[in-house]
Amino acid sequence: MKYALLSIFAVIIAVGLSILIVLLVNKKHKIKNWLKAIFIPTSSILLIICFVLTYLAFNYKATDNARSYLKSDEVVRLNITQHWYHFDYEESNDTAIIFYCGAKVDPVAYSPLCSDIAHMGVDVYIIKMPLYFPLFNINAANNLVKSGIYNNYYLMGHSLGGTTAGLYLANSNNSSLKGVIFLASYPNKKLNDSYKCLSIYGTNDLVLNKDEYNKSISNFPNNYKEVIIEGGNHSNFGDYGHQRGDGEASISNNEQISITKNAVINFINNN
Repeated sequence: MKYALLSIFAVIIAVGLSILIVLLVNKKHKIKNWLKAIFIPTSSILLIICFVLTYLAFNYKATDNARSYLKSDEVVRLNITQHWYHFDYEESNDTAIIFYCGAKVDPVAYSPLCSDIAHMGVDVYIIKMPLYFPLFNINAANNLVKSGIYNNYYLMGHSLGGTTAGLYLANSNNSSLKGVIFLASYPNKKLNDSYKCLSIYGTNDLVLNKDEYNKSISNFPNNYKEVIIEGGNHSNFGDYGHQRGDGEASISNNEQISITKNAVINFINNN
């Protein structure tokens, strides 16, 4: 949610700057009212675009190690489309996870986690978000869920991706949606208690706002489960390097991903 608030703040600054420019120019050179009516909204829009594009231009790229997971083998077939990366377990199954990436993170960064989950028997779709920003496509899971390919769908999301997945789930009533998995994230709308829910975060995570997380516990389904990774941080659910403002993990990236995949598979298989 921090990224959404930053975007709103940028819009406010852009509009404020536009009005200030008009006032300063008008003080020296009287501007006609009709010209003000054109200049203020036009300059505001241009400034907003500049702010947004500058903000979104700086993304967290997947590492070479993460990219090495983009391959098929005898157990999992990788399908890449315009909309997602699909890690398809070769044997037939009736369950799939739809993954919403964190804000400004290359979706490929989550391929180690999602590939490992698929190798344990659950298909995973990593959604490609517009400009790497999940709030730009809240309903990204819709076509997959409505396709009916699987009997059971779980949403999973990291950081803002988890909150966005929660927004989609809160407004959906498709019976094939069984639950949600939050990675260093939380829902900001109340979820139906019929959904299964797992929350995973690390003790060294300094990006996740724990005060907001605790306030949002009432939005979780009543039967939610929580897994706390000792020594884990925010960045290591993916493989994109160290995220600004995050704490230092005392376990490796591979260890955090291994703990996470086991927790996810256990949650799906035993609920």
